[in-house]
Amino acid sequence: MIRGRKPTPDAINEARGNPGKRARKTINLDALPVAGIDAPKHMRAKGRKYWVEVAGWLSDSRIVRTSDRNALARYCETLADYVKVTAALDKQGHVYVTESNHGTMQRISPYFMVQERLTKRLQDLEDRFGLTPASRQQILARMAAGTQSSLPLAGAQNNADQSTGTGMPDAPAVPSDPLDFFNQTTTRH
Repeated sequence: MIRGRKPTPDAINEARGNPGKRARKTINLDALPVAGIDAPKHMRAKGRKYWVEVAGWLSDSRIVRTSDRNALARYCETLADYVKVTAALDKQGHVYVTESNHGTMQRISPYFMVQERLTKRLQDLEDRFGLTPASRQQILARMAAGTQSSLPLAGAQNNADQSTGTGMPDAPAVPSDPLDFFNQTTTRH
């Protein structure tokens, strides 16, 4: 969750102008990697049908990278399953009638339960890929700020080698010999 005020969309900032004449952060789209990615070989045919469409959107927005192709394949296959389950629900209905010794009763269709789970999974993946307006704005704001590693699917790179920014001094170096620890001179502040 982002703290503080939500960033103003670029379109609104552009419409307001720049009365303070300060330089604004802009996204350098030429510096970002373009995803010319192919579908994974293990992907099912029903998911490949959506791959071309979704991968086209994401590569045009320059948010997705080649390392994200398995996650994108999961999204496309989940989308294909969602479409199939929705078609079955349209045919069968959201409830079905069962009979017992006590009479008839309506029950929720198992397809409806599956559709709810698929909807949740799709929403999570859409937020990660920037397929909703709010998540897309957050990703673009992070890209403009230059914090590429904070993108949801930016890969496995880690900023562990950078300073934490806490103002704390770095830990002392570990001596190569355990007995050297006792020979060190310490200074107290």
